[in-house]
Amino acid sequence: MLKHDLLNQHHSMEGLVIRQETQADYRETEELIREAFYNRYKPGCDEHYLVHLLRKAPDFEAWHSLVAEFEGAIIGQVVLSPGVLKREDETELSVLTLGPVGVLPAASGRGVGSALIKAAITLARQRKEKAILLFGDPGYYRRFGFVSASALGIHLPGMNPLEEAPFFMVLPLFEGALQGTGGIFRESPVFANLQEGFDAYDSSFPKRRKLRLPGQLG
Repeated sequence: MLKHDLLNQHHSMEGLVIRQETQADYRETEELIREAFYNRYKPGCDEHYLVHLLRKAPDFEAWHSLVAEFEGAIIGQVVLSPGVLKREDETELSVLTLGPVGVLPAASGRGVGSALIKAAITLARQRKEKAILLFGDPGYYRRFGFVSASALGIHLPGMNPLEEAPFFMVLPLFEGALQGTGGIFRESPVFANLQEGFDAYDSSFPKRRKLRLPGQLG
């Protein structure tokens, strides 16, 4: 368990505990993720369903999901999932994808997300993983050591190798981890399969109004 005394330099909420998610937490964390992302990037959200499916994937391990707990309530979650870099010689390098990262809106801006991300990075290093990739705001993720994936020769399927994608970032977890390693990044296939079964799954949550708001991505 990663407790506040190990992470006190990373956040400002005294008493915050970062720990591994358990099966007993599943519904609570899915409700949290739904609350954190609803109407944020598009009308409604599907990130809670993504978390639900990632846990069911055959390559999921319990340490891939961490939660932030405060006074007995879960207020944040970060999820890691296995992905691969397919190199020019057709070999594959196992890597991790970071996200979603969700924090209860009432607790946002208090360092909870940062504490979760730093704990996930620490665990990945302890597990001898090579790198973490993500899609996110460069201005936020640079503070954790993430850099442009394109600058290291890592690209997305169908992406022009000369094209810069600032939102696509990577963190090598030790010196030389990606030395001479470019390639095409493929995240878990779960990310591409969020429509099938979603409506039935989401119907078990309280109804909310989907809103199209300025700044949404789609």
